[in-house]
Amino acid sequence: MVKFAVIDIGSNSVRLVVYESMRRAPYVIFNEKILCGLGRGLSETNTMRDEAMDAVIDNLQRFHLMLDKMDVENYRVVATSAVRDAKNGPAFAERIKSECRLDVAVIPGEEEARLSGLGVLCALPRATGIMGDLGGGSLELAQLSDGDVGQRVSFPIGPLKYQTLEGQTITSPKADVDQAIASLSWCQEHKNENFYAVGGSWRALAKIHIMEKGYVLNNVHHYTIEREEALELTDRISKMHPVELGRYRSHISSRRLRVLPLSAYILNRLLKKLKSSRLVISGYGLREGLLYEAMAPDVREQDPLIAACHDIAANTGRFSEHGKRLQKWIDPVFPEDDFEHRRLRLAAAILSDVGWRGHPEYRAEKVLYEVLHGRLLGLTHRGAAFIGLALYICYGGQSGEQDTAKVETLLRPEDIRYANQVGNALRLAQRISGGTEKGLKSASLEILDGTMMLNIRKKDQALVNEVVMKRFTRMAKEFDLKEEIRII
Repeated sequence: MVKFAVIDIGSNSVRLVVYESMRRAPYVIFNEKILCGLGRGLSETNTMRDEAMDAVIDNLQRFHLMLDKMDVENYRVVATSAVRDAKNGPAFAERIKSECRLDVAVIPGEEEARLSGLGVLCALPRATGIMGDLGGGSLELAQLSDGDVGQRVSFPIGPLKYQTLEGQTITSPKADVDQAIASLSWCQEHKNENFYAVGGSWRALAKIHIMEKGYVLNNVHHYTIEREEALELTDRISKMHPVELGRYRSHISSRRLRVLPLSAYILNRLLKKLKSSRLVISGYGLREGLLYEAMAPDVREQDPLIAACHDIAANTGRFSEHGKRLQKWIDPVFPEDDFEHRRLRLAAAILSDVGWRGHPEYRAEKVLYEVLHGRLLGLTHRGAAFIGLALYICYGGQSGEQDTAKVETLLRPEDIRYANQVGNALRLAQRISGGTEKGLKSASLEILDGTMMLNIRKKDQALVNEVVMKRFTRMAKEFDLKEEIRII
């Protein structure tokens, strides 16, 4: 597999991320961030400090060695706000080339907005609305629709630009923020849409909301906050004194807390200007945008959820291609599925064999945990809860148990019922087939006149034993149907 890496030289940090491949949903095999603070004090002198640049050089030399040790030849090195805005930015880029043997691309603000928008689409290909990426030195906005990035803009209003070297606010930045946001000329066309928030400060706000709400998952990616709650949160945090912010030190770093009020203020003003319907947090941005752009066109067109499920099945399941066959086998009892239900059901079918290596007593819990806390793209928290519950049931668990109580708070009653139906259908299919295509061809399902029929070929009728009967009865009950086994 051809690895791909990104070195991102930002206003606050320098990061190296290495992806295992150029597939649609590759795993991150290395991720290291160093806080160097290139942008700190930039507004005072218009130059990056020598000690900050030296720290970047030291770590870029390390990163270059790491790329060599990991045999990574395909990579991008980019620098954003601090290097492009500083008077000594061009000289620093040359220094990186000569001392670190790395060609760095200093990307313009609108290009950064485009790449960050592509990063959101990498994880959420059907995202529609406005993407906002708040870094240490700048804010980028881009319009997302139909799987592409449209209008975009960049403003030099990152929180770090308004701080001294000691972390104190040097000017009143709110006037700059208000002026920048008021100048948005194309936002009127995109009111009442989602706002996709990218950047560590805005992820920190989501962490606070999760903590305060007692939300069942700690994963901020695709965490959604409705408009009024988002406005209340951002307004409250924007007015907090440093002493008040201290209550969050166990969850948020001190560096992040220092810029949190201004970050919250910027987000609050954007949500009001755009009249955004909800706030959606994205854990994907510039770096994933570079990865997404580097993928082959046919790879980019793949569904990231289904691609990720296939990768997991190939690594941990017994019969990695069995998922599609299972989906087709249970299709007759789900004739009215819409696109999203069918997509989630396919994901569950592909993953239905990945827990077999676990201890029989803990397989259900293992699969549930891995789905909820794993790395599946293109999936809402509700979707993850559904897949997790369906697989929990597939491995012998039941909804309403202690292990699923919290998970089910993310689901509607109809979701829970559907998860029971899908889980029990997969449980029956796995027992009949033994994980083989030949096994599935021995039987078929259909619904006829209020009865669920399990049709078994006469030569294979010995496949039906007490366990199969028990699972079939349970499945029919979930559909409120009578059951009948027919030998054909």
